[in-house]
Amino acid sequence: MNIIKELENKIKLLKSRISLSTKQLEEFELGSLKLSLIARASAELSIEKNNFLLNKYTQKLKKLYTENLKEVHEKEKNKEEIRRRNYFKYQIHRIKRDKQRSPQEIENALIILDELPAELELEDFDIFEIGNKSKALFLDVHSDLDDDLLEIKNEFLKLVENKFNDTNTELKLLNYQIPIIILQLRTLLHNVKENIQELNLPEFKGFPRFQDWWIHELWTSHQAYLGLFKWKKIVLSLFISCEQKKAFEHIFANWILIKKMLNVKGENAYFYNHAFDQMILKYAELDEEQNEENLVSLKNIVAQIAEQRNCESIYDKEILVNDYTKFKIEKRNSQKRK
Repeated sequence: MNIIKELENKIKLLKSRISLSTKQLEEFELGSLKLSLIARASAELSIEKNNFLLNKYTQKLKKLYTENLKEVHEKEKNKEEIRRRNYFKYQIHRIKRDKQRSPQEIENALIILDELPAELELEDFDIFEIGNKSKALFLDVHSDLDDDLLEIKNEFLKLVENKFNDTNTELKLLNYQIPIIILQLRTLLHNVKENIQELNLPEFKGFPRFQDWWIHELWTSHQAYLGLFKWKKIVLSLFISCEQKKAFEHIFANWILIKKMLNVKGENAYFYNHAFDQMILKYAELDEEQNEENLVSLKNIVAQIAEQRNCESIYDKEILVNDYTKFKIEKRNSQKRK
């Protein structure tokens, strides 16, 4: 702004004049310069007048600086808003044209982008990361099951709609994964029942019931871990083929991951967690144990396992220091000797 430049020049000139008048008076006081009474009065008046103007212009300049900064900040804010709006407006086109990603990565990202709630905006990198992770965790569905997936998804969304707020809106990211896990487990259950019928084996009585506290206390209680471990072992024994067991391992890992995420959110995710439990019970016959006698019975089984494993003791030093650890210690020692 021209006015700011003019004020800066005026302030610079005033400081120069004040400095010159001050120097004259100092030299007069030291006796190295002779000044008439009128000249000395003029110098003192000049300092007083210029100090007044300097203070006036400095305050005005500060005000203009502040106003100018606000104006600049507002312009930058508007530019950033436009940039962000355009970034997400053209995100799908940008992802499709990304030359540094493989066709499979782009396809994975587009699936996530299609399922992403409108109010959730994620950077391209995050979209690709979620897409790749979903593929790695087998969070995909055969095209023949698309109608079934859509039915499950719509039913699930009806259970959770209108219950989101500022503290739990990120849960919407799971709107894509949860219906897939439910469908995968239902498909696996159907496959098991078909195999049993074909082989004339005893009727499938369903999955054993799990206990929700196992998941909630998983990283803090060895009893929770052992209980979940025992339950998983029982479930795996129900499957006939290796493919079925492998499929359940992946479904189990995803189920535990999501349940842990919902447990971390606490009360803010109760409605979402309950909807997940309702749906997985309806479509995959997976239910939580609530019978007190059964809870006590399983608690005793877990206690026996814990006692056998002696969870309160620690392994011998010889076992703790394995071959690889010995290799690293030797490597470190040899470097020190050098």
